[in-house]
Amino acid sequence: MKFLLELTQEKEYGQIPVVGPKGKLQYTIRGNLDNPNHTLYLYTKDNQEIGRLYPDGNGIFESFTIDVINHSLVKVKKLNSWGTNLFYITRLNYLVTGSIKKGTYTFRSGVKNVANVKTVINKTGVVLTCNIKRPEDIPFILLITTLFTQWHTTPLRLPQFPPLGKNYRVKLT
Repeated sequence: MKFLLELTQEKEYGQIPVVGPKGKLQYTIRGNLDNPNHTLYLYTKDNQEIGRLYPDGNGIFESFTIDVINHSLVKVKKLNSWGTNLFYITRLNYLVTGSIKKGTYTFRSGVKNVANVKTVINKTGVVLTCNIKRPEDIPFILLITTLFTQWHTTPLRLPQFPPLGKNYRVKLT
């Protein structure tokens, strides 16, 4: 399933719209993108919160927690070494490979690809294309992708405003 996250300062009213496979708004991400120490929230198009990502500040490694409705807590662990940044997603047992800084990376479960993310910069801003294989992974991949983007793009503030309309549409390319 293909999802587009549009990181622009145009008509989104302080939210990141997440456009689904049919070109219609499916989710919004809210929070404060200029600081990875703030909570990010994932909402449905009907304004129901389905998940959140927040820093947990535990341990010597940078770590974040994802809380999705009807699922156990999942951690995103960042392990730094001189040769690479390694990201591990607990409970789901995913590793992230590729280049987060270049904006092209893959979530893997063993040798199988679970999701791919590609970053494209166009004249209106940054667009993240997420190809997610399993529906149950959608909230996790969308929130983690937003977290990774915080570290490598121009900050955007996401104040709380009324939700985007259900008829929000984008042309998929």
